[in-house]
Amino acid sequence: MVKPYRLTTLLQTYIYILRLSKNSSGKHIMPSSVVNVFVFSALFVCNFVHAGVHVHNVQPFDYRSNFNLDRNDIQIMKNKKENVQSPVNEQFPSAVLFGRTCGGTIISPTWILSAAHCTLFTPGRDVLAGTNNTENGTGLRHRIKRLVVHPRFSVGPYWLNANRFNIKQVGARWDFLLAELESPLPLDGKTMVAADLDDRARLPPGEQVGYAGFGADRHGGVMREDMHAMDLEILADEDCSDLLEYDGADMICTKGRAPRYDSACNGDSGSGLIRNGKVLGVASWVENDALECKNGARVVFSRVASARDWIKQVTKV
Repeated sequence: MVKPYRLTTLLQTYIYILRLSKNSSGKHIMPSSVVNVFVFSALFVCNFVHAGVHVHNVQPFDYRSNFNLDRNDIQIMKNKKENVQSPVNEQFPSAVLFGRTCGGTIISPTWILSAAHCTLFTPGRDVLAGTNNTENGTGLRHRIKRLVVHPRFSVGPYWLNANRFNIKQVGARWDFLLAELESPLPLDGKTMVAADLDDRARLPPGEQVGYAGFGADRHGGVMREDMHAMDLEILADEDCSDLLEYDGADMICTKGRAPRYDSACNGDSGSGLIRNGKVLGVASWVENDALECKNGARVVFSRVASARDWIKQVTKV
């Protein structure tokens, strides 16, 4: 005989599982056959057998009259399965580590797009592609054959000593760098993909974009081992007019989206601003980047469209 407390426990568990099978509007999103198999087989049959009860005459209930399994419910179940996030490097398969202190974007098997100011801080001898982690031995390192800096690239004398000049951020103009690799990357369509180049002279404010890199999580910190992704949106030029170094002719101004209000930090320079597989910009500088890294700070990217002709001339891409 099954003890009363055991039956109570089984029924409570059974009711709990039935509740899990409903969506937010109260409709069941599992067919009755699934409920019968998982609820009765897993709970009642197994537990009753252990209690010494014969179950060969126990008939599963028919819930068909209570289930409203329509196409919307099926789509919800499908979406839940599809919404499992893939690794960051598969979300941003064109992102690479450039040298040891910058990011970059694959634009062809043999060319990487990065920021010209990165040459001030890193030897830039190789790139690491196709990995989420810089220290676990995954991914591929390819040596760099040559570096080509945009002919109009310029920075003020304050770049390496912002405190001396009493400024909050250090902006650069035409901050583009092309790195040619000694051998082509084996693009696989999943972890290593060449980004298309965006050619729009102006981007609509509010457009959702993102970037991925290995930058530090605090001002003056070290590069992170794991790739991280940031969610941003495009700002109108007038929303960044208070940044003295900003010029919409060759720059894109962005800000983190709610709820995290992502920004950028040391080591994110050179990372590509991405939307739908296209690279729109190259991470150049951040609001107050000479003083701090904090969420909500505006991030400025060099506008790829402004250098499109030069990129094509050098790379034939």
